[in-house]
Amino acid sequence: MAGRMPVCRMEEFAMPYVIRPSDWKVLTPSQKGSLTHQLVRRAHAARARAIGHMLLGWARYLSLRRQRHQLIELAAMDDMALRDVGINRSEIGAALRSGTSLGRTNR
Repeated sequence: MAGRMPVCRMEEFAMPYVIRPSDWKVLTPSQKGSLTHQLVRRAHAARARAIGHMLLGWARYLSLRRQRHQLIELAAMDDMALRDVGINRSEIGAALRSGTSLGRTNR
């Protein structure tokens, strides 16, 4: 029994776990493959989450940039032009935040 390798369960290697070389050496090829597969799966999931967060942040940035540009355009209009669009100067911010169409309304 002295030459027998210890049997390790995969639960013992649940993340986060630092795999030391001494831990890796006692694993069977099947356990090494399973652990490698688990590590790769988790790395892919973490990468997907990071990309998703980055894209969400970029979309928010573009939205704020577009809203700021629209605010500058509307603020540059005179009161007559704003009335033609269907808002007055005090409604510019609310109209942009609500995302409503600035088309002519029946008043």
